[in-house]
Amino acid sequence: MQRRSTPMDRQETELLASELACNLGRKLRYLRAMRGWTQIELARRAKMSRAYVGRLERGEVLPRYITLVRLAACLGVTPAELVRTEARADCNGSNEPQ
Repeated sequence: MQRRSTPMDRQETELLASELACNLGRKLRYLRAMRGWTQIELARRAKMSRAYVGRLERGEVLPRYITLVRLAACLGVTPAELVRTEARADCNGSNEPQ
């Protein structure tokens, strides 16, 4: 008899969300810096607050989909490119995304 896969528990879900937020933040920071923009400049272009951009870059929050689309458009990438992870990242590390 095959065992059914069990749904992720709350802790696993929170861990995945945290990793996604961390990787997204690192990619946002990298792409913004590659364009020579400050957080204020990205926030102005994406029509959001600088504080929110900072929270995204620190991996403290996950954006709604429409926010992800606006950020991607401003940075000249697709939403998928913003959330794609090539390797596990340490949120406190300063390495740029792959």
